[in-house]
Amino acid sequence: MRIKIQGGWFQDEPFHAYFGDDGQFIPSITQVLKLTGISDYSGVDQAVLDAAAERGTKVHHLAAAFNRYGEVDPNWIEVEPELNGYFNAYMSFLSDSGFRPDPEWTEVPMIACIHGFRVGITPDCHGILRRDNCIIELKTTAARMPGWTIQTAIQECAIYKSNHCGRVRRFALMLMRDGKYRLGDEHTDHDNDMADGIAALRVVWRRIRDGQKVWEKVQS
Repeated sequence: MRIKIQGGWFQDEPFHAYFGDDGQFIPSITQVLKLTGISDYSGVDQAVLDAAAERGTKVHHLAAAFNRYGEVDPNWIEVEPELNGYFNAYMSFLSDSGFRPDPEWTEVPMIACIHGFRVGITPDCHGILRRDNCIIELKTTAARMPGWTIQTAIQECAIYKSNHCGRVRRFALMLMRDGKYRLGDEHTDHDNDMADGIAALRVVWRRIRDGQKVWEKVQS
């Protein structure tokens, strides 16, 4: 199904994809990182990746529901009890940190134009952390990836319709199966995060302009 979003259309089935109003495929920032090799899971079995992606999507939906409505139907977790630990980890983070997510900026897909390059973005959480505006990217893994800093930088640019980041605090929050969480180091290298993000966007859009069918490489 496709839904109308800022800058074009978002398709959630059979895989997440963004399209401009002109029908042009628009790569997401996650796909950009994959296509440029910044996010590299080549040594991981595909079945493991698929299971992790499905788990992450479900945990994101639980967190988004709580951010929007202040509660989650317990039946959702009872049906899939393996999600309980990850959701409890998120609840613990909210309680410990006092982070107040903005329901208007929870899992809102959009297409942004950054330095002339269109990119699909769905920020996880934007809100207030200790009086500061903050972007938090949710992860259901204990292994940190270098591309996360680029993700949050491009998300900030999309939310604020800017070509530069540095106005908000940026983090990745790792949620664990055992109910624990780890808030990663703050993403503060704004200039380099932006430079790397723009370079990655430039490479992927060069491939698209050259006629490469990059969407076939990211359909999962």
